[in-house]
Amino acid sequence: MKMTVFEDHQALNLEPISVTRAVFDIRCGAETFIERINRLNAKKISSLVVRNELADITRDNHPGTSVNPDTFVGGIWLNGSVLWSADQIKVIKSTPETVFFHGEGLVALNLSSDAINKWVSAGGPLSGKIPKGILKKEIKVQKANYLWDILNWIPEIVQEAAEHLSSIPANSKVATDESEGPVVISENVTIQPFTFLKGPVFIGSGSTITAHSKIEKSIIGPGCKIGGEVHGTIFQGWSNKVHDGHLGDSFVGEWVNFGAGTTNSNLKNNYLPVSIKVNRQLINSDLLFLGLFIGDHSKSAIGTQFNTGTNVGVGCNIISHGFSKRHIPSFTFHYNGRNKKIDFDQFLETASNVKARRDKALTKTEIALLRNIFLSLHNS
Repeated sequence: MKMTVFEDHQALNLEPISVTRAVFDIRCGAETFIERINRLNAKKISSLVVRNELADITRDNHPGTSVNPDTFVGGIWLNGSVLWSADQIKVIKSTPETVFFHGEGLVALNLSSDAINKWVSAGGPLSGKIPKGILKKEIKVQKANYLWDILNWIPEIVQEAAEHLSSIPANSKVATDESEGPVVISENVTIQPFTFLKGPVFIGSGSTITAHSKIEKSIIGPGCKIGGEVHGTIFQGWSNKVHDGHLGDSFVGEWVNFGAGTTNSNLKNNYLPVSIKVNRQLINSDLLFLGLFIGDHSKSAIGTQFNTGTNVGVGCNIISHGFSKRHIPSFTFHYNGRNKKIDFDQFLETASNVKARRDKALTKTEIALLRNIFLSLHNS
């Protein structure tokens, strides 16, 4: 049976991480959403449906898989921001000519070619339109409506990682506490002495944890360099927080660098729920603890302070002697409370240098995507 994984019309509610990647490429544990689906599903995903601006980068990230094809054959469709289980996928496969909802949101379909193509022609998942004249069923799933939903899943998804991955023992000088969850360490990880890891913690391949660090209830993607105090945080991968400073209840994109002493607040002094601006709307998270969301290729200078519930876009440079603004749009140079446009050519030079340090290159597809994001915000 053919399988399609799709984004829906609320993909940008997972910004800034979803600005530069499809929602199913967001890290939700040891894996991304789509890596998890591939592991649970016996057959390979046949097609992907994403925002048009992400089609090329998605093709690069998933070679051999059809992206935004003109026509579809019958089969099942899965929402890419759902933490699917094997049993749920099995139920969807065995229930033909049905669309599945969780609350008011469409999360899966099992339709014939004719029904699927009529729906796609009418706008499909990115329009939010629902197939007409099709049986509708409720299914209880865990869907990431905002990034903090994924942060709330850390204990269960690290436990899941411990069940299907082998953990490499930590250095004898590293203290671990697994009383509240496992500590899972991938291959080629370097953990320097006198580090404390309090589970649930997952550390991805090729990452380094510097000496005297304290990591709790966090997921570190591949290729990261992490130090200081980190709690309740997910690193997508390939980012640096090498020095001392606190980072809590946050989500960090790729190729981010935190200057020495960068620290964020994750709790308001009045102990009220944290609100944060996401997708142009101020959203009440209903959470007491919520820190920083920061997009790919953004940087902070030494001593930078981020306030509770701060959203920093892609390609930003933050220099601030006090708390920065709580919402900084992509490709912004933020200096002591003032925003101005980044010089895009200088940004590309820096981004290329950063990736070259890890023996990676900034591809033409990445450059085109980043340029389009820049122009959509700053083209006068």
